[in-house]
Amino acid sequence: MTGLEIALGAAGQQAGRISTHGEDYRAALAPLEARGDGVSSFGDDGLFSMFTSMYAECRAVSMAALSGLSTAITDTGDSLRAVVANTRDSEAATTQYVENAGAWQ
Repeated sequence: MTGLEIALGAAGQQAGRISTHGEDYRAALAPLEARGDGVSSFGDDGLFSMFTSMYAECRAVSMAALSGLSTAITDTGDSLRAVVANTRDSEAATTQYVENAGAWQ
């Protein structure tokens, strides 16, 4: 034991939780996306239009950032699942190699 071992069961469980959190985060954004830009209903082309266009741009940038964040959270969970699978595969291959190496001597 090196002290660097991965608790595969716990890591797999946390990977699932992280992915679920990312999916929940994305679902929470859906109502905000459904609202549209939030300013189209004003139909103002006068003085107030300057503020509504800035609001619409800020909202678009914020939604893009939040959407990217939800993707990053989900991808982190998926990547952690891949780490667990790769670790299991490499441990199995190493065990098989060590067992077969003893037979060759």
